[in-house]
Parts: sequence; C-alpha cells; structure tokens
Amino acid sequence: MISLTREELLAKSPAEAKALCADLRAELVEVVTRNGGHLASNLGAVEISVALARGMDLPREKVIYDTGHQCYVHKILTDRGGAFDTLRTAGGISGFPRREESPFDAFGTGHSGTGISAAIGFARGAEDGVWTAVVIGDGSFTGGMVFEALNNLRRDDKIIVILNDNGMSISRSTGSLKRALNRMRTAGYYRAKDSFHGFLDHIPLIGKGLTRFFRKIKNSIKRAVLPANNLFEQYGMHYFGPADGNDLATVEFLLREAKTRSGPSLIHLCTKKGKGYRAAEHDPEAFHGLSPRDAKPAGKTFTALFGEAITEFAAEDERIVAITAAMQKGVGLDGFAGKYPRRLYDVGIAEEHAMTFAAALAAGGKKPVFAVYSTFFQRAYDQFVHDAVLQKLPVVVCLDRAGITGEDGATHQGVLDLAMTLPLPGVKIYAPISGAELREDLKRALAETESPSVLRWCKGAPDEAIPELFPGKSDPECCSFAGERRLTVVTFGRTLSAAAAAAKELEREGIGVDLVRFHKLSGFDEQEALSLLARLPGHILFAEEGVETGGFSQTLLARLAAAGIIKNKKVRVLALSSPFVPHGDQRELLKRCGLDTKTFIEEGRALAQIGSDPG
Repeated sequence: MISLTREELLAKSPAEAKALCADLRAELVEVVTRNGGHLASNLGAVEISVALARGMDLPREKVIYDTGHQCYVHKILTDRGGAFDTLRTAGGISGFPRREESPFDAFGTGHSGTGISAAIGFARGAEDGVWTAVVIGDGSFTGGMVFEALNNLRRDDKIIVILNDNGMSISRSTGSLKRALNRMRTAGYYRAKDSFHGFLDHIPLIGKGLTRFFRKIKNSIKRAVLPANNLFEQYGMHYFGPADGNDLATVEFLLREAKTRSGPSLIHLCTKKGKGYRAAEHDPEAFHGLSPRDAKPAGKTFTALFGEAITEFAAEDERIVAITAAMQKGVGLDGFAGKYPRRLYDVGIAEEHAMTFAAALAAGGKKPVFAVYSTFFQRAYDQFVHDAVLQKLPVVVCLDRAGITGEDGATHQGVLDLAMTLPLPGVKIYAPISGAELREDLKRALAETESPSVLRWCKGAPDEAIPELFPGKSDPECCSFAGERRLTVVTFGRTLSAAAAAAKELEREGIGVDLVRFHKLSGFDEQEALSLLARLPGHILFAEEGVETGGFSQTLLARLAAAGIIKNKKVRVLALSSPFVPHGDQRELLKRCGLDTKTFIEEGRALAQIGSDPG
C-alpha cells in the first residue's frame, strides 16, 4: 500500500511525482478489482488528485469531490494510504468522502451536483487567503443545481473549480452542454498560446521582451480562438483550458496560476476515463462501478429482467418511452436504446427535470417509464408530488436498487422511497418478487390512465424458490407452515426469502408460521387485507427493508389498530431505525439491520412463547 506523509509528497521531484501517478494507478486496479468500487473514473483523475494534494494547503484549505466516488487517490494521499485495502468493506474506509472519517474529507458527497454550492459555503466562511477547490465532472453540469451555484458566485470568492471533462457521467454525456464543451476542447487556444510563447522565447536578445508584450494582448488572441461568450467567463470566472488533465506538470501549473487570481477560476481539464488500464480505457462504462469478486449474482438480475420486459412491450406499443438520468446501462435500458434509440431519453444527471418531463409526456399521450435508482429518486420527489401525483398523470417510476445496496454506503441505500411515496393518494406501488411478476406489474402500470405507478426491486437477482410459495393469486396472500403455536410474519419483496427460511426452521421446532406477503404496497383491497390478518391467530412480526418511521409496516399497523384487530396481539416490527446504513457487504448489512434469517428465527421464537395464542 502507498503511504506518504505530506512532507514526503511535497519533496518529490516532477519526475518522481509522475512515477507516483503510475504507482497509484497500479494500486487502484489491484484493490478495486478485488473489493469492488469505481475504477475507470478514479484512473482518469489520478493527476488531478496528486496536483491538489501537492498544491493545496490541506486540510486548512479544502478540496471537495463533487463526484464523490472519484476520491480514492485523495484518500490514499491524505492519511489513509495504509488502509486503502479496506476500501468499501465493513469497518474500512468509505468509497465516498465522509467528514467523520478524516479532516481531509471536507464535505460528504454521494449525489453529483452539490460540490460548487458547498465550495461557495466554505469560501464565504474561510479566513482571508484560504482557497477552496472543487473537482466536478462534465456530467454534473447536466444538473440544474450546478448553475444555481454558479449564479451565486461573487467576484472575490476564492474558489477553484476543476472541470474533469472525460465526456462521461456514468453513461456517455449527452445534451447541449456536451456540444459546448466539445467546441472548447477543439478550440486549441492553450496549445496555440504555448507554441507561440515558446517560439518568441527562443529569439535571441529580444525574445523575452516580445513575450511580455504579447502577454498584454493575450485576451485579444484568446477571444479570436476560443468560442465567443465563454460560458464560465460569463459567470465571472477566470477560465483556464482546455488542457491535458492527465499531464501532472500541466495540472500543477494551472493550479498555481489559478491561485494568483483574485477571484473564482475554472480549470478545464480533459482526461481519459480508465487511463492506464487497457480494459477500462476500451469500455469505461463497464468499469465505472465494479462489484466485489465474490458478489456476482446467480441468474438474471431484476435490472436485466426489467430491460427485457420494457423492450418487449415497446414493440407492441409505440407510445412507450423510457427516461434515464445518465444511467442507461445501470438501470437496464441498453437493449431498449439499441432497438428504439429515438424513444430513449437520457436527460443527464437531472432527476428533477426527468420527472417533470415524464409527467408532460404522459399528459401528451405517451407512456413514460422513468427508471432510476431508489436513492436518486429522492431528488425528484417534489416533481413527483407536484407534477405527476397532483395531476393524476400515469407516469411509471421504476425504482432499481430499492433497499440495502451494500458497499456504496449511506448515500446509496434505497431505504426512503416507501416512506416518501406511501402517503401520496392514488399512487400504486408494487414489490415484485420474480421476473414474471415484474413483467406483469410493468404491463399493469403501463395500462394505468389516471394515476402514477411505482415499481421497486432490490439490487441483485430474484430468489427463484419464492414464487412457488406465493403464486400471486391474491394480494395479500398467505403461506402457512405447520406447528402448535402460531406466529404471523408480514413482509414483502426480498425479505420473503429470509422469512421463508426462518418459517421452515420454526416449523421444525413446532412453531407454526403464517407468512403473509404483500405484493401491492398501496392500492390493495384494504378490507380483504384486514380480514385476512384478523383471521390469523398468532402474534405479528413485521419485517421491512426500509425505514420504520413512515414505512409500510407502520402504515399497515395503524390500519390494523384502527380496526381493533391487534388489541390482543403482541407486535414486533423489524425495520431500519435510521436510513443512514454504512458501507459493507450487502448480506452482512442485512444481518446487522436485523433482516436476516437468524434474527427472524430468534424474534419468532420470542413472540411465539408469549402467553397463549391471542384470540
């Protein structure tokens, strides 16, 4: 593991610092291909991180990584190099900046677009002469919050924005900003300026004087070569670039130049995502986020099954369109895009826009499907309420990675979506447990005409044994295991697997379990559900892979209490007391949160031993 003190890092010569970049890339490949994580983006940003670690007075001055998963080299060079092999493991270092982990992590970032706003906050509260730098990808500029922050810049803010421009977010960057950045990349101003100054400097006797003279008119040269009305200069920023972001000497030079200015600067650096690792250079999207070597799902994932279903339905109905927020591959829409490229809308990292856009598409007669990770849906919640639910528009929202996701940690656990959507009138929420059920739920949602629908599924593949227990002929439905004492377990989605395994063990111990599974989490027949639960004799154990407060279990429990069904029953709810679950292996986190088979068995035994069966 590479472990350097700040003094050792600063003492390195340019040649030694360049060699360090190669060593860092080797370590990134070794650790990330083993532990999982974000490889291609970190490989492309090595020189940026090294330049900032050498050129900023850390931690007095601040460095913010807007694209938080690009912070790996920053962590190695700021007191965590010796622990880098614990990346994304339980108790190890996080794959994102975390304030509680180190004073060098100035601001936590998991969802792109927040960095410039945070930098302005630090700059306004800093001592005189203290700089704040923020590294932000070109993909983040597809989100509106970046421009809200730029609009708030002041001319004396000591902020350096480093635009890490690799033409990618997770999927390839799209839209008007991409075209504007392309024009800047090809302008060639800095290459022309450097060549011109080099030519003048070599003229005997008068060369240096000519160089100083022409520097006085460089703005005229710049305006002649760069696109007119440079976007960033219009916001009052000093603009440097475009330049080679994978050349350490260039990055360090531009950082020093920016620090000589009196106000905010933007350094536009072009980098190669995946640099130094041939496979990642060839396919940076595939190497964006890697799973740990021992965490490959068996069988097709829910994501893949969704992609197949929507592509099939689109062949039958040309009104079906799909929307992604820079996550085409991540949400399973590659196949759809290949067959129906004009019906796939990648709006960039702009979930708010995506939702309102979807609502208007629905109002115009289309059948929009917005596929998004549960955790990123949080950004679109206001638009979902205001533009889709209030207007009763049949938008279909497909929430991938709902529940515990694992190694990405607190910013990426999809455990809030139910508490957010359950209170909203008219919204139909589905929790499919198999590919066939997902397919039918999607078909049902696409047939809706007067209400939004939400489908949610976990990261990974379905448990193929569960559909045999629950054939889906009623909702809710009950699967009973024999035993003298009775226990009722109420759950949905992935937790069914652990609950069913627990029920089989409790059956061997003579404890009978009525395992009640909800498929619809809203929009179900309430009287039928209450009637079923009233008939079952056992105390009730609720299990939910989401937050307890405002979640499905509490919502259903309130209805049972209002109907007088649980007055003689003991009740236990197993759910998350906090949405901020740390990083670690998905299975270990489910165990830590009490959502595993062992915990269900222990809680079931305890409930079954309380008094006689309630009547």
